[in-house]
Amino acid sequence: MNKYMIKRIIKYGFLFLILVVLTQIVYNFGKDSYNQYIDSHENDLEWVEKNIVLEDDYKIGSQVKVVHMPENLSVSEEDYKNIINKKIKSLLVNRYSIESPLLIYNPFKEENSLYIYFHTGEKYYAEYYTTTESIAIKGVEELKYQPFLNENGKQVMTSSHYYVIDSLVPKKKNNIIIRILDENGEVIEADNFIVNIPNTKK
Repeated sequence: MNKYMIKRIIKYGFLFLILVVLTQIVYNFGKDSYNQYIDSHENDLEWVEKNIVLEDDYKIGSQVKVVHMPENLSVSEEDYKNIINKKIKSLLVNRYSIESPLLIYNPFKEENSLYIYFHTGEKYYAEYYTTTESIAIKGVEELKYQPFLNENGKQVMTSSHYYVIDSLVPKKKNNIIIRILDENGEVIEADNFIVNIPNTKK
């Protein structure tokens, strides 16, 4: 290798090093500016509410929404719950069915929880079954279903079905079957969907 080539290598290596340093400086400056911007708005609840959103996340499921918010945003637990409840309430003006329920993954920062909302024309019971295994079409009637319970721990007939499933397995595809039943325990309708629960442990 001649001296000319060595000089070129040193020259371009030096220029590359300068570029890396400048890129890091710009990145850190941008990050610091963004964090300062977030900090300056943390006490503005209107701004906080606008920047906490429920959006579809197709990596988790085809009809599953998740909470998105600025990474460094600090908000009190009470304000956060009030904002999420308000946003869910605004979504519930739509009529969701068992075939197309409103599904929200972990809206209140509980580990591996899925909130389910749907309506039925008449009052029915509801129950569910979850597994990480494939479900054969035949034999689903023999599965051990769990009843959906209300906030008082009772299974009641209702036309507005708001439930939580908290037994999902992280890093797995969770297959969920939901059924609605009449007062005699006869299955009126059923549907299933798959939710890919991420690994929540860091």
